[in-house]
Amino acid sequence: MRADVMTQWREWQEASSAPPLLTASPAGGSDRVAEEVRPRTPLFFLSYAHSGGRQRITKFFNDLTENVAQLVGRPVGADPGFIDTRMPDGSRWSPELLDAVGGCRVFVAMLSGPYTTSPWCGMEWYAFAQRMVIPKPGASSIHRTCVVPVIWAPILPAQAPRAVRALQWFTPDGPLIDPAVPELYEANGIFGLMTMGLDTSYQTVVWELAKHIRDIYYGYDVAPLVLRADQLHDAFQEGGS
Repeated sequence: MRADVMTQWREWQEASSAPPLLTASPAGGSDRVAEEVRPRTPLFFLSYAHSGGRQRITKFFNDLTENVAQLVGRPVGADPGFIDTRMPDGSRWSPELLDAVGGCRVFVAMLSGPYTTSPWCGMEWYAFAQRMVIPKPGASSIHRTCVVPVIWAPILPAQAPRAVRALQWFTPDGPLIDPAVPELYEANGIFGLMTMGLDTSYQTVVWELAKHIRDIYYGYDVAPLVLRADQLHDAFQEGGS
């Protein structure tokens, strides 16, 4: 599949400044369709476990969206981020959801115990991981997947599936007013910072994450690809990725 996507990507770069939406064919390749990727395609996709704490995840998403909007210019009416607020009910793979994960530029995975055992989160991860990442001139290879694992609630390394362990997890690493922020974040996660009322540390982590998303956005392109729901697999199961 990846070779086919790469071929389509090169054809798009040569032929048009507006990328065609790619959709996976029954044979596992990717075919052109007439619909173009809409300018409203979100910049980042927030993947999280639907296991409670919706008020906090919504606040975090809104804060992150506001920060990203200040760092990255977007077309009028375009939302910087996408979040699926519906509870999984067996029919959540709507065209809107598939388009978002197939067209966004950055996949933000909110790690927690429930996240790493969720088949739905594993399928969202899988859908994004099938896409071809194209570094721009001067970009480093560190973001080659454009998947950003973020600690929502602390988990033991042994809890993380192989696909998650294989990537570098986000941690704030810029010049910080409080050098203790990274340690607090890694020990407690964003959910923990919010729960303990450590607002300054929380806001620092969100701002640094927004800058991280900005850097990936300007450093990499990601070939658009939309898989059908019946082509998705749980990336957290051995052999799923």
